[in-house]
Amino acid sequence: MAAASPDSAAAAAGGLPDLGFLRGGLRTHAAVLRAHAFLLRRDLLLGHPVPAGLLLTASACSAASPPAHVLRLLLRHLPPPLPLFSLDAALRALAPRIPFSALLSLFAALLRSHHPVFPGRFSFPPLLSAAAASASPRLQLPSALALHAQLLRRGLLFSPPPHAANVLLHFYAAAGRLPCARHLFDEMPFRDIASYNTVMTAYATGAAGGIDAARQVFDEMQQRNVVSWNVMINGYVKAKRPEQALEVVRWMAEIGVRGTATTMVGATTACARLGRLGAGREVHCAFLRRFEDDNLLVWTALIDMYSKCRKVKVAKKLFDRLNVRNLVCWNAMIIGHCLYGEPSDGIALFHEMIGSGNGSDERRGLKPDEVTFIGILCACARLGLINDGKMYFEQMTTIYNLKPTFAHCWCMANIYGSVGLLEEAEGLLKSVPDELKARALGGLLGLCRFRGEWERGERIALRLIELEPSNNAHYALLCSVYAAAGRWDEAHRVKAIIKERDERFSPGYRLVNLNDIVHQFNLRERPPENPEIYVILDDLVSGLKLGSRECESSEYGTT
Repeated sequence: MAAASPDSAAAAAGGLPDLGFLRGGLRTHAAVLRAHAFLLRRDLLLGHPVPAGLLLTASACSAASPPAHVLRLLLRHLPPPLPLFSLDAALRALAPRIPFSALLSLFAALLRSHHPVFPGRFSFPPLLSAAAASASPRLQLPSALALHAQLLRRGLLFSPPPHAANVLLHFYAAAGRLPCARHLFDEMPFRDIASYNTVMTAYATGAAGGIDAARQVFDEMQQRNVVSWNVMINGYVKAKRPEQALEVVRWMAEIGVRGTATTMVGATTACARLGRLGAGREVHCAFLRRFEDDNLLVWTALIDMYSKCRKVKVAKKLFDRLNVRNLVCWNAMIIGHCLYGEPSDGIALFHEMIGSGNGSDERRGLKPDEVTFIGILCACARLGLINDGKMYFEQMTTIYNLKPTFAHCWCMANIYGSVGLLEEAEGLLKSVPDELKARALGGLLGLCRFRGEWERGERIALRLIELEPSNNAHYALLCSVYAAAGRWDEAHRVKAIIKERDERFSPGYRLVNLNDIVHQFNLRERPPENPEIYVILDDLVSGLKLGSRECESSEYGTT
């Protein structure tokens, strides 16, 4: 005969029927209602906090129960006092399903009706997590500060385990209050791995130059889990320091820590940034050896890595083997063709994706996004397809309701520039926002300089100097334009101005040797907030294939 469960024995001892069915969970809302009716008929709710608490917990943990039903149980049908564990379970279940303001009102009502049982140390994390996950955590700062004060007043903030303190750390980081998070972290007498990981993540993702502070916290850790390593790897990638990201990956492998798919994505991205084909292949092999399940994120990162390492055919083989592809995966392969491989293949793949190609693959028919059109317009620029470029640029707004960004305007300008229509390119770039106009005109100036249209180049350079008078690179560009046109007096005059300003040239803007420029763009790390622009520039500068013999014969534009 099977032994009775502790819950059943306790219920029998108190004269209650077996309530194990509530412990086992109620999968449907109808089951919750039947359980409620059963307890009502047996008169087991009024004056019986344990059955009432079990009903509340079962209802809260049932995904089928509407939040309104759980709220009605809490505020109308189940009289206090209810057990603390059931109140905490209800808060955990309701936190992601109702607005934060409603959750806060419920918390205040429970404070009044269940004092002094409520709250406990596990009552606060659901509220703080909901505040951190809200659309604007900064707006929830006053409420979070009130919860912080409640935790301190009740002596719950620093008592082990540090769940409440960890969630409060996370909120301050999400709200952009990194000094507050650090101060709280330093005050915590008990810290676990989650405490360190939270502060590391805040530094690595929320502060300029914070990756070094994150590394300091990482080095202080006595114990680390795979999340700790992933924070550092992806933090270095985000901070444009992929070499150090790979160093952490190697260190992680040397001590035998098994990585996750997130580790593979970070390592692959670092290899792509550095153009390290050998290291990227090692990551690929490690993924095949250690992971049985497919992961689309990893495969997409590998496709991107092989493309950036100029192994587009390998990337296409991986792409063709995938049974499931999302838009990001299609974009990675289209960009790979358009920027690093054969542009016409990228255009053909684009038509296959939107469903206008041959075949009846059920995976086709995806709607392109802004990134897709960046690749397509770059392909048109490389092939000199001005009519096709105009058509795709128009389709963005007329068919797909996409608003062109600076990157798309820059691509179209280069399509015009590739066939010598610099006046049209200049007119298009005049529509870009003022904060991006200097960058756009600087790129157009390079085209003018190489095509010998020195008068247009002079006008653009003077406009750049007007926009950014403190940027010495614009003077260098003007000097280069004059030198290319053989106007040595003007070149000497501009160079004298540069020397008087006593500022050094920026190698990425001299336009003296195109190979040097290509090298600078290929090695430069991309800011994560707008990487597609730099992807475009990689291709556009590399695709010019223009010499600079006239400057190699003179010293103008060099220091």
